[in-house]
Amino acid sequence: MPTGGASLIGADAAADIVLDALRRLTEIRGAMDHPGLFPAADHPWTDHFARLVRDAVDARLPNPAGTDDIHVVAAHWRAASLLGQSRVRAGEHPLYDVAWRVYPADGGRLLAQNLAAECVWKGGWPALARACDRLAQARAGLKLLAGMDDPGRRIGEMSLAEACAFRISAFAPKGERVMLAFYGSGGEDSWRDAPGFTRFTYVTGEAALRSSA
Repeated sequence: MPTGGASLIGADAAADIVLDALRRLTEIRGAMDHPGLFPAADHPWTDHFARLVRDAVDARLPNPAGTDDIHVVAAHWRAASLLGQSRVRAGEHPLYDVAWRVYPADGGRLLAQNLAAECVWKGGWPALARACDRLAQARAGLKLLAGMDDPGRRIGEMSLAEACAFRISAFAPKGERVMLAFYGSGGEDSWRDAPGFTRFTYVTGEAALRSSA
């Protein structure tokens, strides 16, 4: 029998959480700066995204909880001591930039990894390709690749977005859900006029990816 938290396990739950976090990230930071300004290590946009994911998971937990499942959002927190109170634990040292995992009350096994996210704000295709390889090995309800680049620029005969999706698909099992999110993708200064993410969805093994509104 599914637990009371079963609705918060899987790709659909992760996609809703990610979309909400990306939208709020744009609203909060879009007028101030952009992710290409910062070095890869200790990146404020990645940290802020992880905090928003944790907040969104907490907001969707039933109240009272109705389940003993333990939800953990793991990230390379910039200031873990300043994280707010939450029913969602703040894990550290993740295999990926951000991960959302679910455990039973005794913590004896991993019930689900709803999200594995890699945030690659600089470095172009070489850095994105390495992140795709890491995501290809992840087992998660949703794999997210976030970056600051033009998804339409050409990588050989494919667009950058296609190259990322198919690189993940080349190693991952068929049928896994992938989301690609590119910030400021209309040009070098496009984030100033229209801050936001251009998003794509993809299912590994399929021949094409889909643009999302």
